[in-house]
Amino acid sequence: MDDARVADQTTVENAEEYAEENAGRTPGAAPGPISAQDRIEINEILSFSSHLLDNRQWDMFGEVFVPEVLLCAPQGEFTGPAGVRRFVETVDLSRFPATHTLNSIVEAVDADTAVVWSRMLLLTWDRRVACGDYIDTFRRTAHGWRIERRTVAPRNDSASVALAEGGYAPDPYAYAMFDDAVLAAAGRARR
Repeated sequence: MDDARVADQTTVENAEEYAEENAGRTPGAAPGPISAQDRIEINEILSFSSHLLDNRQWDMFGEVFVPEVLLCAPQGEFTGPAGVRRFVETVDLSRFPATHTLNSIVEAVDADTAVVWSRMLLLTWDRRVACGDYIDTFRRTAHGWRIERRTVAPRNDSASVALAEGGYAPDPYAYAMFDDAVLAAAGRARR
């Protein structure tokens, strides 16, 4: 067999393997177990959750959270969309206008699970910036992607000991929380 035919045959075999491996994947999708479309949907759910919070449409939390969602925050643990609403009601909302803004990193765990680390920025009525981190575990459901666990970690909070000492990261540090959430979603523990 000449070199040209070998090259053609290899290309065809590689193309067939590629097609098999990527069957069902959206063209142009990001590599990994979730597609680019999944990432867009996850980011839209995050944005929608901020709009619901900012617009005080808490009765719609079922559109972004699974029924058994667990929210962990310095104020305690809250379960279900009604629990998320109770958490929101514990926060001094009179300080915050409707300005929750997120930037997020999505880490795919498997085809139906992703962990997202979002930096949250919001403005206080006295024109200061408050910020924090959300560490969200997303699960694909029959209704699309939904948040099944959210951890809220404030940053630069005036009550924070770290701020008083000149620090800017929550304790425990958000990146460690993100790593732990990815490992937990994958059913693994830190070594």
